[in-house]
Amino acid sequence: MTGEINIRDDGPMIVATVLLSTCTTDRALTAFTDPKLVTRWWRGDLKAQPAEGGPYTIDFPAIPAQLTGQVLAIRRGRFEFTWSWDNEAPDSTVLITTEPGLEPESVLMTVKHGPHDDDAVGRAAHQEHWEGWEYFLPRLVAELRQGP
Repeated sequence: MTGEINIRDDGPMIVATVLLSTCTTDRALTAFTDPKLVTRWWRGDLKAQPAEGGPYTIDFPAIPAQLTGQVLAIRRGRFEFTWSWDNEAPDSTVLITTEPGLEPESVLMTVKHGPHDDDAVGRAAHQEHWEGWEYFLPRLVAELRQGP
């Protein structure tokens, strides 16, 4: 079903998939690199250089906290960055991939976040990240349904 979000564990990784209707692969990835889009669905202030090796920082004033990271890969159908809260360990990685969906004019987006260690710190980070994706991915879907 279009817009349905599925979140599961795959070893130490959180894996979320969603089928986006009337969306292109480029638009799906732009939701993570365009400051205006990030503000609308993620409620954060993006400061990034969308190039490999560039900084990837989002200020979340409501929490308040800052996601700090670095762009690891950016190309058609793939965006990957490191994730750390306020420059503190443990670091994790977020990989977003997109591919054409089975429905016409649809995109299957996959978000992989981790790895999460099997210790108290890792389990707490896993829970926090899981809850964050549960909350924010529906907002992302709603934003992308609105179009450019």
